[in-house]
Amino acid sequence: MKVIFEDKHILVVEKPQNIPIQRDRKGSVNLLDQALDYLEFSCGIDSPYLGLVHRLDRHTGGIVVFAKHLQATRTLSELFASHMVNKQYLARVEGEVKSNHSKLTHYLLPDPSKNSVSVVSRGVKGVKEAILDITVTSVYHLAEGDLSDVIIKLHTGRQHQIRVQLSALGHPILGDEKYGAHWSSAYRNSMTLWSTSLSFNAFGIKYEFHSSPPFEGNWKIL
Repeated sequence: MKVIFEDKHILVVEKPQNIPIQRDRKGSVNLLDQALDYLEFSCGIDSPYLGLVHRLDRHTGGIVVFAKHLQATRTLSELFASHMVNKQYLARVEGEVKSNHSKLTHYLLPDPSKNSVSVVSRGVKGVKEAILDITVTSVYHLAEGDLSDVIIKLHTGRQHQIRVQLSALGHPILGDEKYGAHWSSAYRNSMTLWSTSLSFNAFGIKYEFHSSPPFEGNWKIL
């Protein structure tokens, strides 16, 4: 875990890939416990408080914001819930994405029993609208096939949203076998999805954070 920023209201860290945000059934290493350990053992804070206000999938790395007091938790939770936080991701996907810029709208239905999400028609009970913008930044023509780097701007925050919508477009994220990827990622055998930018206004302050993915510039295929 890398600390990006902290003040009296928030702690911002860079989440590594392949660890959960908080403790799961497996009891594996998680980001929240690492952040609490940082405050307690590196900063000397007894019984530190951290509020969880948003999430990233286990396999997704990048920027995560924690609240350092209860009022900050309430404020930030409201900002995230009302889509007042600007979030941007970088993904490396299979195939050549033809359109330089697209707005994608799908209707997603989660299946908690399988921890997965499906694209369904609008009228299905329990469906949630998912909207994002994608912009192509690079295309790689390799012997194994084509890859594209795309920047994603989220307008909604649904479970597995980016993964499912890109797969529905016909361009699953490299390494994301759950949603149709055929090749393995060269980076730690994980999928290439990273939270690169996050900004919002809170507590009379304009916050803006950036993080570079470790797979950037490396497109070797295993």
